[in-house]
Amino acid sequence: MLKDWSDVYSIRIDEIDEQHQGFFGASHQLYEGILGRDGKNAVVDAIVFMREYAEKHFRTEEAFMRKHQYPGLKEHLLQHAAFFRRLDELENDLMIFGPSQDLADRALDITQDWLIDHIADEDMLYALHVKARAEG
Repeated sequence: MLKDWSDVYSIRIDEIDEQHQGFFGASHQLYEGILGRDGKNAVVDAIVFMREYAEKHFRTEEAFMRKHQYPGLKEHLLQHAAFFRRLDELENDLMIFGPSQDLADRALDITQDWLIDHIADEDMLYALHVKARAEG
């Protein structure tokens, strides 16, 4: 089931929350394209968006974590690299096989599953670290 943005996913860091909301919106556009039988074309747009979004968003996150001396930075960077590997696989399949409904479905899975899991688990950890430092 497609997830909507909710305050449950907010890490209470405005700039990062706004970027996360944009990613939720993009996954909904991909979903609408798939439902509208335009999944083949939607997948190209989705992959381009995900790469551009991830590059910008990860730079923002990584700078924030460095600024606040987050001890889990190295592990977090590995997760960002893993996301780019998944995108590389999608792009490779797109170049070899062309756009398809299967590829659109995989792109949607990546956007939703990765985004939800990453925000709920990993991004929340550095947000809690920053909050603890501010209170300490």
